[in-house]
Amino acid sequence: MTRVPLAGAALTAIAALAIAACGKAAPDSSTSQSTAAPSASNTLKPTTPAPTGEAGKVTWATYRDVGTIDPIQAFDYPENTAITTLCDSLQRQAPDGTIGPGLATLTHPNDTTLVITLKDGPTFWDGKPVTADDVLYSLQRAADPKAGGFYGAVFSRVASMRKTSGNVVTVTLKQPDFWLDGELSQMPGVVVEKAFGESKGRKLGTPQGGLMCSGPYKVGSWKAGSTLNVVRNDGYWDASHKAKVAEIDFRGVPDDASMTSGFLTGGIDGSYPQGLSTIDQLKAAKDKVTVSQGPSFASDAIVISNLKGALGDVRVRQALSLAIDRKAYIQNVYHGDAQLPRTLANPGTWGYGRDVFQANWDARPDPTQDVAKAKGLVQQAGAAGKTITLGMTSEVQQLNTAANAVRSAGEAIGLTVKFKAVSAQNFINFFTDPKARVGIDGFPTVNYPDYADPAAFYNTVVMPDGSQNYDAYDDPQTTKAMNAARSTADPAQRAKLVAQAGDRIMQQLPWIPMAAINTVLITSSKLTGAPASFAYMGGPWANLLGSTGAGN
Repeated sequence: MTRVPLAGAALTAIAALAIAACGKAAPDSSTSQSTAAPSASNTLKPTTPAPTGEAGKVTWATYRDVGTIDPIQAFDYPENTAITTLCDSLQRQAPDGTIGPGLATLTHPNDTTLVITLKDGPTFWDGKPVTADDVLYSLQRAADPKAGGFYGAVFSRVASMRKTSGNVVTVTLKQPDFWLDGELSQMPGVVVEKAFGESKGRKLGTPQGGLMCSGPYKVGSWKAGSTLNVVRNDGYWDASHKAKVAEIDFRGVPDDASMTSGFLTGGIDGSYPQGLSTIDQLKAAKDKVTVSQGPSFASDAIVISNLKGALGDVRVRQALSLAIDRKAYIQNVYHGDAQLPRTLANPGTWGYGRDVFQANWDARPDPTQDVAKAKGLVQQAGAAGKTITLGMTSEVQQLNTAANAVRSAGEAIGLTVKFKAVSAQNFINFFTDPKARVGIDGFPTVNYPDYADPAAFYNTVVMPDGSQNYDAYDDPQTTKAMNAARSTADPAQRAKLVAQAGDRIMQQLPWIPMAAINTVLITSSKLTGAPASFAYMGGPWANLLGSTGAGN
């Protein structure tokens, strides 16, 4: 599955909100990807050159300060970026999106049993061994709706979880669930020390309560509303993944001007920014910074939140999609660092079944602008002159640009498009508060799944109980394919079913995709090694960072 209520997918909009877009890639930033590249998923590199040595203190910018380091409360870019430096998950995401053993190995003796077997050797920062008790505590806490986390729905097919030996936890399923393995590579699979967590209660993950994980960094200092400092865990249990940077300050940098000047003056050493308007200026400053683009999980889209109005007719949704000038939008917002979206899910989500997904992508057409055809569909639907209302904020460039692109498209085909503008701070209410969505037909977002699987994204959007199914969308064909995929062990066959669901989504358009964006990574020219892919949101990344040897 993918994130739950407010989690990553939903609150990605907030991340896209205060800063603007998202992307990463390989070290040669001179090669922007064509907006129509049919196999662009294979041209973006997920890694940057390996470092030659260690580095001292690094300042890493996020679009706002980190609010929590409690894994089950992580819902957005700043939190995930920090927690993946501090904590290990049961499974480990690699930069290319593949998933393998982390703290544990997973086996399926049968389709309704998942066995989690801890590796020998993992220890928490305090030196205590990671045990099955800690695993069970962490999983039960993530699954418990009373704990206030965002991941309860991840465990919806779980019948029971129990410790079956000193290093084994056995999960019994109500029905097969081959999405759960992927979720355990992200925040739902992070293991926190049980004794520490129980002693801190609701303060766990706060500046007052702290955290006890097993990752390559540990908390140094942190005050509410200010910089989070993490320091290298010299006792890290995994020798092959020890950190090369001595310490990292995570600092909120909410505006493009501050971000840009910080890089140019040396006050900021790295960031995975969201739609930075000054990206071309930084690309030109090759003596000071390196700009890389790589595969991403994130999709820029328009959420359809009301099927009772004009957008309830699929022909009107199709017409609106046909009328959008995506090439201009991608150039304007992402400076070409994005692809035309042939599916709602970004190609960067192909963590398995890549040949299947690539063939499906190659067989699909680019979404091209066709205003004449769109006008015809509006006339057929009897929707000419009808009004749609978009929730938006003019305080965030990317969201404002997306809303205006849709308004231009709608007006060009005979619709009346109105805005309900809110502050940047209140934009998140469209995702979290049903009252805020009253009278709203749609709103822009930049959304992502927890791990590299298109189904992890689609699940929130199209399933009847999906956490982002705001318009009660219920299509039997899509639901059937998704449920079948969840219960299918064979990756290639699962990918075929997910691709079928993706094709149906592009026909029905419960959301309208705008762009398949790239990940953007910016680092000081003295640093290298961080993944250029979206895997930093779910897997270890900072331990890969180190010195280029240039002037260090």
